[in-house]
Amino acid sequence: MKRAARTMMCLIVAMMVLSFTACSPTTDKNTYSLNSTAAAGGGQGVVPERGYDREDAKNQLISLYFVSADGSKLEGTMETIPEMSYQAVADKLIEYDVLEEGTTVITFSTDGMPEDEEVGPGIVTETIPGMPETESPRREYGVLELSQFPDDAQREKKLQAVADTFIENFDVLYVTITVDGETLAENLTFVEAGK
Repeated sequence: MKRAARTMMCLIVAMMVLSFTACSPTTDKNTYSLNSTAAAGGGQGVVPERGYDREDAKNQLISLYFVSADGSKLEGTMETIPEMSYQAVADKLIEYDVLEEGTTVITFSTDGMPEDEEVGPGIVTETIPGMPETESPRREYGVLELSQFPDDAQREKKLQAVADTFIENFDVLYVTITVDGETLAENLTFVEAGK
């Protein structure tokens, strides 16, 4: 009986040691690797290793859309910005060459509630038994007024990239883009990256 108890205690101690070892922090307290198996230079289809910085965790994560290098399709990525604001999102679009340097967001206004449940889950007014009725934050229409917009061969794709970025990050279904009171694109809907 004593031998069985001693064996059981040894097993418990061994399991505790292993669990503490598995949960111990890394030696670098500020950077953690998200992909430790990726090769440094990467290769086709291999994502290069990117460290995760705790300072970056204080930022807001956004979806960002841009025109591919060959101009044939939209591509998407996730980026961080210091605060969730219309101008901060526009500044990231400038970094990705969707908008021109110096572009400012004059206004971004949203209006209307989606009326149909077919537009997606969680969009219409929600009713939870015993709780007051709440509205979804999603709006039907968004109007984005910019100070300028590039007039180049990729203009249509860039308009769609801006619309997709604002639709995803600010919960609207349709986006209209204007510059100096002129409507450049009206009621654009989300188009998936790769198209």
